[in-house]
Amino acid sequence: MSDEPTNPKLKIVPPTAEELDEEEKEFRALRRDAGGVRGAADAGILTIRVGKQPTPKNEFFRTHGTFRPILAMVTVVAGLDQHYIAVMPHMIEHLSGIGILTHDHTLYLIITPTGALQIIPAACANADGEQNEWHRTKEIGLIAGIDRWGRIYADTPNRSYKWYEAPKDRFGDPIWPEIKPAKIIRLAFRDKGRLIDSADHLLVQKWAGRDRG
Repeated sequence: MSDEPTNPKLKIVPPTAEELDEEEKEFRALRRDAGGVRGAADAGILTIRVGKQPTPKNEFFRTHGTFRPILAMVTVVAGLDQHYIAVMPHMIEHLSGIGILTHDHTLYLIITPTGALQIIPAACANADGEQNEWHRTKEIGLIAGIDRWGRIYADTPNRSYKWYEAPKDRFGDPIWPEIKPAKIIRLAFRDKGRLIDSADHLLVQKWAGRDRG
């Protein structure tokens, strides 16, 4: 997993000082790895789903080769859904102080045959270098999707994911939209209220017992 893949179909370059708008600044501040990156236009995309696996279940996908930021996150269960909440670095210690621990996640950007973009987070290894088997095998499948169409499915008895490669003539090459990674993050998290950047966030208020709901 150490080799850095490339994707010639979508060029991503660092922003210039003039291009470093508020979205870019927030994206850079959020990242737990290297500095920010950007694409071109926003392509009119209204929302980007974030989930533990592609939706619908057993959907085929391709994975972008260079979009791979690492963000601190917490997960929240709401009914049958699991929501991923991004956390600004300056809030990590505050959350820890009220018993809420964050975990670094690598974000993978996938595209489905219908052109829908989705973000699939995978928890990084802990300080001891250990990684949950679900997340480890999910990453294997997501990385395999950089060069070919396929899907991941749960191998429940072994508590892991497996990769199934699509027939080579089943789908054509993916058409990646030109959209800044900073906008991808905004659509996926901030616009849905799933970015914790202050103690005033509703979730922080709830965890601290200060909400009035």
